[in-house]
Amino acid sequence: MGKKNFKILLLDAPQSVWKWFDGTLPSPALAILASYTKTLYEVSVLDLNVDKTPWRTLKTRLDEFAPDLIALPCTHTCHVNEVRAALLMIRKYAPKTLVCGGGIHFKVFQKQYIESGLVDFIATGEGELTFSELCRALSGFKEKADALLSNGAAVGAPVSLEDKYGALRAIDGLAFMYNGEPFQTAPRAHIKNLDTIPFPSYELFPMAHYKIPIYGGPETFGITFGRGCANRCCFCSESYGWDYTLRRNSPEYAVRHIELLRDNYKRTTFIFADTDFLLNRKWVEEFIDIIKQRRVKIKFHIQTACTTIIKNESLVPKLKEIGLFEIMLGTESPFQNVLNKLKSFPLNQKIMIDAMQIVKKYDVLLMAMMFWGTEYDDAETLREGLKFFDKYADITCPNVMTPYPGTPLYEELKQKGKIYIDDMSVYDQSHVIVPAGDMSYAQTRFTYEMGLLKHYNLNLFYYTGLFSRNKFLRINYWHFTKLIWMNALEGFMNPVRYHKKLYAESEYESVMGEKWEGGCSGF
Repeated sequence: MGKKNFKILLLDAPQSVWKWFDGTLPSPALAILASYTKTLYEVSVLDLNVDKTPWRTLKTRLDEFAPDLIALPCTHTCHVNEVRAALLMIRKYAPKTLVCGGGIHFKVFQKQYIESGLVDFIATGEGELTFSELCRALSGFKEKADALLSNGAAVGAPVSLEDKYGALRAIDGLAFMYNGEPFQTAPRAHIKNLDTIPFPSYELFPMAHYKIPIYGGPETFGITFGRGCANRCCFCSESYGWDYTLRRNSPEYAVRHIELLRDNYKRTTFIFADTDFLLNRKWVEEFIDIIKQRRVKIKFHIQTACTTIIKNESLVPKLKEIGLFEIMLGTESPFQNVLNKLKSFPLNQKIMIDAMQIVKKYDVLLMAMMFWGTEYDDAETLREGLKFFDKYADITCPNVMTPYPGTPLYEELKQKGKIYIDDMSVYDQSHVIVPAGDMSYAQTRFTYEMGLLKHYNLNLFYYTGLFSRNKFLRINYWHFTKLIWMNALEGFMNPVRYHKKLYAESEYESVMGEKWEGGCSGF
């Protein structure tokens, strides 16, 4: 029997490149959904991130493919405008097509999206099984309708509401309109064994177009070997999105994933994006052993916590032996009152210094994550924080405090009326959203934008990085130079309110035949 007469479009809206991460990757969510559905239905993948005329391409695909169901994720808050624009285009040019949203942003604003009619369904948790069951139900409805039509029933004869809603209500982790109100089914239980999930269907994506310039280019790829984080740091949307739990693939599965990308797509440099790669010592030791046994030649970056690397220092030289070249540490701030607010586990300046010295002891590049903009911050903490991390780190990422929806930080600041910017397209850790300390919003912006410009332009340490013999370090420093000047220029051009244009806005307006109304609050 061939595939069911049911067409699914897996769609990723176009995205402007996030300032702190210059690169493109296929949507992990869509790549796995493709693996669950490609043998059962007619599946088409459309990644508009790597398309030169995204909005024209979307309209053409809607016209020519005529999907029954579209899956559209919104994982990163700063891409909310492009997701909304894609939904508006779908509603205009494919009004009968059903749409299922997924990802953290849809989870937080599910009521608004469902009530607006922009989406028909939202997968409110882990989406693979929920989406699979939804596809089964919807394709079943279509089969019944087609059968009725072949037996002489009126065109478009519907499946009974009792059958329809009975089937949908039986799917855990799904939100939709029911009896005129947003309705959410029982929560979807997490998949306990992540190894039961098939590898992403990369073959359906334009893999040749994905690259990460600051980590090398087309040979570089980002993957994760787990889901979530068990910590409860107030600002982290990753831990919130996975319900403050952590699950991991086995080391064997992880290495086979690497081999798939190496053998089929010539990827040899990897960003391992697990929030704390070193957390499980036994897991890491098994990973190292398998890499050695199979003689897998790679280079890779990991993330970890300061307390974790101190406990597992002996793993660092072993990881370096198999290709580790950089560690990103969640250092956040050298100031204890800031750390007490942000972190859900004990961290102080001594622990932080010990952790950073461990990284440098083994001659591994160190990326320190700095967090600025709390009620305890001011111009002095920005200056001193940057100077502090310059003593130890090869690269410092000076992120500004961003209250991601759903996190405890967002709820706290919203309740206090501190959130000054409600256009979530600029929630990207490089735009000031709330006032810091006792400063006004305007003072906070000026302090952050000018503070970075001064630090990175009047800093001998920084200029040595621009001409480092280490190619990777040199590329990163030139990237940061561009970034800092872009940040300052944006501040000069928009001194009162940020203005972020929709990606390929003029093309979108041409295709839609109407002006884009930008600035997206919530949904």
